[in-house]
Amino acid sequence: MHRSFSETKFLCYKACIGSGIDVGRAQDISAAATLIGAYENSFFAHFPALITAPENHLRLAENTASKIAQFENISSAQNGSFLADCLQSKLYTQIQISLLDNAMLLAGMCLHLAPELHLTLTINNKLVARFSGNRVFADIACLMSDNAEFVILEISDNTIAELAELAPSHALYIGGETWREIEHLAARTYVAENEQSRIAGAG
Repeated sequence: MHRSFSETKFLCYKACIGSGIDVGRAQDISAAATLIGAYENSFFAHFPALITAPENHLRLAENTASKIAQFENISSAQNGSFLADCLQSKLYTQIQISLLDNAMLLAGMCLHLAPELHLTLTINNKLVARFSGNRVFADIACLMSDNAEFVILEISDNTIAELAELAPSHALYIGGETWREIEHLAARTYVAENEQSRIAGAG
């Protein structure tokens, strides 16, 4: 079924909150998911599993002089905004990841949080995406990789690579089963309609 961008973003936000994600990251994740999902609507089938991934706390190296960060395991939902912030602040210019659960959502986080950066994404030594402004050049099949190994996300001026520019869709098609899964997570934020909940501040 076709869904509007606004209702999709809001439902994804509620699903994030229902999954225990804090408000700030929920806003970033829902915006990123809606943004990147416009390039490949089937991405949303992965969304429930991504936002219910276990918490993954990252530890920064004490010495950041090299401008290269290395991480073993990255959750795009749990850690994506942090990595985008590290690049945007120029704390790091290259991030190396041994295992990334979903490349699409990480790409969406970068597009949402750091649209001014020129970024490239390689998976297993293959360049699969380049983000320049609000334009996306990518091998969409590779970008859709789950559990991608040997990922490098970096600030780069590389404009030579022959990657096709992707065009976002103007409407989102999200299957009924996927939509219901996201609704189920969002429903965790609801409370019973009774006098006690109204006294507590429920709308």
